[in-house]
Amino acid sequence: MKHLIAAIFIISLAACSGTSDEEKMIASKECPEFIEKNMKSGKSIETKIFDIYTKKGKVVVEVGYKDRYSDDSYSVRLCVLDSEKGTISSPSPLNDSEWRK
Repeated sequence: MKHLIAAIFIISLAACSGTSDEEKMIASKECPEFIEKNMKSGKSIETKIFDIYTKKGKVVVEVGYKDRYSDDSYSVRLCVLDSEKGTISSPSPLNDSEWRK
């Protein structure tokens, strides 16, 4: 899966600069799934994309998440897609300011 994402991103990045519509489409699918899989609460969560942008040559997605069955507001986690390495990561709260707009 990561290799497929990397291939698509490399092609997209070679074709244009900035965040293309194709990159946004891939990121909007992969990042919420990544955040859901990495939440350790065991609760059913709902995700929402708040923003997608490029920083340091990587695609950054602000993913909001909350308990699906509560009226709580969304908390936000960052998701960073690195096309060169073919990886997806979520920065720790200690260094997420490095990836914020």
